[in-house]
Amino acid sequence: MKTLGMHRIILIISSILAVLVCSAGWGNTAISPPRVTVVFRYDDYSSRSNTDLEEKILRAFSQNKACCTFSIIPFISAVNYLDTNPQEVIPLTAAKTEIARQAMAAGTMDAAQHGYSHQRQGYTHGWYTAYEGLDYDSQLHKIRTGKVFLEKILGAKIITFVPPYNSYDANTLKVLDKLNFRCLSASLRGQTVPSTSLKILPETCTLAQLREVIGYARKMVDYHPIICVMFHQYNFIGIDDTKEAERINHKTSLDEFNQLLSWITSQEDIRVRSISQLLQENVDLSMERFINNKYYLELFHLKPAWWPPHYGFYMPAEFAFNLRFRNIFLDFNALRITNILYVGSFYLIILILMLIITYLLTLICFSLFMLIDKIFKYLSLVILCSLLFAMIFPAQIEYKKIEILMGALGISLGLWLACLRWKKSATAKNGA
Repeated sequence: MKTLGMHRIILIISSILAVLVCSAGWGNTAISPPRVTVVFRYDDYSSRSNTDLEEKILRAFSQNKACCTFSIIPFISAVNYLDTNPQEVIPLTAAKTEIARQAMAAGTMDAAQHGYSHQRQGYTHGWYTAYEGLDYDSQLHKIRTGKVFLEKILGAKIITFVPPYNSYDANTLKVLDKLNFRCLSASLRGQTVPSTSLKILPETCTLAQLREVIGYARKMVDYHPIICVMFHQYNFIGIDDTKEAERINHKTSLDEFNQLLSWITSQEDIRVRSISQLLQENVDLSMERFINNKYYLELFHLKPAWWPPHYGFYMPAEFAFNLRFRNIFLDFNALRITNILYVGSFYLIILILMLIITYLLTLICFSLFMLIDKIFKYLSLVILCSLLFAMIFPAQIEYKKIEILMGALGISLGLWLACLRWKKSATAKNGA
């Protein structure tokens, strides 16, 4: 009887365990893992930045149990960091340091180094720069000084570097390698050095674009895209204390930001991570992924900035490689065909309009000579070859330059056709 009782007890325990295991299995099956990762990167935290705003931003992340990467300026320029003239710098104050330390301890702030003083050194590629073009030793001194200072006052290792104005060069990458940084976060326009051990996570969109970008990213959920949102204090309504604020057309309020963050963190298919958290999870942030994404986005960089959709997310290396412009015709799908038609039709319209206008004006206003005919005939071929070269090879070219080239091609073709029409008319008159 005792043996029978023991058997019953074992049977009951086994049944309970089986039910628990099955329940756990069913639960895991029902809940799909997050497929879209959102990283928030807040830039320009310094002794001169808006403390009240930053505390509210940190409170929002705390309430939503999320972490934001804060790019901290160690020694902010005392007057204006856009001014290239020598000026004093202000170290991160004790009050700002304490806010950062508490937020880091609470898990709401991931501290990154944002240059040295953020002071502009020059102007390259259409925007400001603090490091690009600066010699290796100067960059090493500035970045090392800022890193040592931040690590001392914050009591933590700084492993991520965010260059001011998202601008850097090959010397910057060498310095970051030497100083044992693990990750660089700038933009997709940055330089590439295949030999570097640095991880790369570029910013991909703004706060104003985030909802739209999440919608597009959800169409690619099987590839686990990353969205890196770069934002500053001047992205918020009422904070207009820098010249850069003038460039922001769409600003948000704190209430809208809180609602956006709350919505994102409530979505089952979205997760919020800091840059350091992605590094801890060994997410692929390799230089290969960065290079492939640069080439993948070539097609979409040809699209005018005012024309959606904007693909503001970071694709896996292999998937981005397959979507590179060189490979765009190897595997057609509806999304690719749609975007090719969008881009192609836009520039074709420019070409046709310029061709028609030039053709009509030429017929009405000019009597052209054979020399002009030949010049524009060959000029059209040169421009056409330049366009093909720019699209086939990874040239640094954007939609504004393409607009100019297409307009010039249209003018050349219009003049050429008008010349042909004029010659035919002249020949017909002479024959008569």
